[in-house]
Amino acid sequence: MSQSNNPRFWASQWYTTKFAEEPWPGGWYWHDEHYNWFGPYDSEHDASIALKGHEETERHATRLFEQAHSQFELYYHPLSTHSQKVLIAIYEKGARFTPKIVDLSSEAAREGYRELYPMGEIPLIVLNHGPLIPESSIIIEYFDSLGGKRLISSDPDIARKTRFKDRFFDLYMSDPVVTLITEGQKPDAKRDAVTIENCQYRVKAVYDFMEYELSNQTWANGEEFSMSDCAAAAGLFYASRIVPHQAYPNVTAYADRLSRRASVKRVRDEAAPYLEDYVRRLKSGVG
Repeated sequence: MSQSNNPRFWASQWYTTKFAEEPWPGGWYWHDEHYNWFGPYDSEHDASIALKGHEETERHATRLFEQAHSQFELYYHPLSTHSQKVLIAIYEKGARFTPKIVDLSSEAAREGYRELYPMGEIPLIVLNHGPLIPESSIIIEYFDSLGGKRLISSDPDIARKTRFKDRFFDLYMSDPVVTLITEGQKPDAKRDAVTIENCQYRVKAVYDFMEYELSNQTWANGEEFSMSDCAAAAGLFYASRIVPHQAYPNVTAYADRLSRRASVKRVRDEAAPYLEDYVRRLKSGVG
């Protein structure tokens, strides 16, 4: 490396300052990004080694800063199945975030949130540099692109199966269960019997599928916890209460494994007070 090719190195006999009474001592110097100067060093090689050490220290400090500070804002609600799915992924990845709980049952909160995201759906992440990323599966895909523990395999075939089961659990378990909850809150005369029957059929069809898939594997997609399990855990949080799975031993054992996983337990513990309040309000006829 020559000084002509790297302006961060300077020969001291070529560099003086108007405030110096004497030229700097002979040797090699380098400066940091704030133009703090270091040296002299006996050779360009010694200065280069010192500079590389400084840069590695700076990179390490940057990593520590990023780990200790919020990397994004998460707009969500603890009772939302798709929010729970993303939260499980976040806790699995060890990402740090600023929580922004959105109560979509409140008209004022809903309208305020739409000023940020016109579609008004949660979850949503807002990165520190500005971009918005909606939709639970897309958010998890983004997290996986950043490295660290993978929730979507680098193997194309396994990744395809992971994405399929993720959508399968969302569409045929989580969404129908939410519909069943909504129907269950209506007076008997206003409940849609056809909708309820169709939703129950879908959830039981998912149980049938899972019972077979889980006969020889620990998690939804094999022996590695994945995005598929994030989706399944979120759906089973409610499905087990509304459409019991005791007749499906493999599904029941899988649900138990999920409930004991640290990330899932944390999400459910955080949701518990909101669920208790929600049930209390239903019983009192509020909301």
